[in-house]
Amino acid sequence: MNITTRGDIKRKVMKNINESQPHSIFFISDYARFGSTETIRKILHEAIIRGVLEKAGRGIYIKPKVSRFGNVPVSLEKIAKKIAERDKCEILPAGSTAANLIGLSTQVPLTLSYITTGSSRTVRIGDRKITFRHAAPRNFAAKGRAVPLLIQAMKEIGEANISDSEYEAIRRFICEMKDPYLKDDLQIAPEWIQRMINKCSNLNGIRSL
Repeated sequence: MNITTRGDIKRKVMKNINESQPHSIFFISDYARFGSTETIRKILHEAIIRGVLEKAGRGIYIKPKVSRFGNVPVSLEKIAKKIAERDKCEILPAGSTAANLIGLSTQVPLTLSYITTGSSRTVRIGDRKITFRHAAPRNFAAKGRAVPLLIQAMKEIGEANISDSEYEAIRRFICEMKDPYLKDDLQIAPEWIQRMINKCSNLNGIRSL
């Protein structure tokens, strides 16, 4: 590749990066239409050296966001969603991540866990991790968002460990979500989860759901 051609590619890549918002996330594949993988990798590496980009993980580049307190880290959730978008797959919070979102756990996990229609893998972002575990399509069959999250969170906690405080957290989550598909989606949940959600929400009496 001659210098002129590489220069044209670099201008196109950097124009896109410069016009993007802070905390934009980039992958080498975003620029595959401009040139070879190796050429794009070198251009992104040069952008890191100049401080235009930061490397968040293998093949993951972030446009930094700076406040008066210093660098603002991008959320792992945003990175996970961007990876799913790139790979054209679905993801759903699972394990302790789902439990935290529901309110069944107050501990913020350093590792975010997801089930996915894509491949299983672990992505390291500094000292943090995102894990993706391949799951059957039936896990993504719900029309709404509430029941799939509840299923993953309650499986993490376990039937024997759901006490009055967990019931209250589930009830509060259901009321806040106001998911119109809750009753229909509940049919895909295991029986013990159906029973507990019915007890928490008193579905027949909540018109907003």
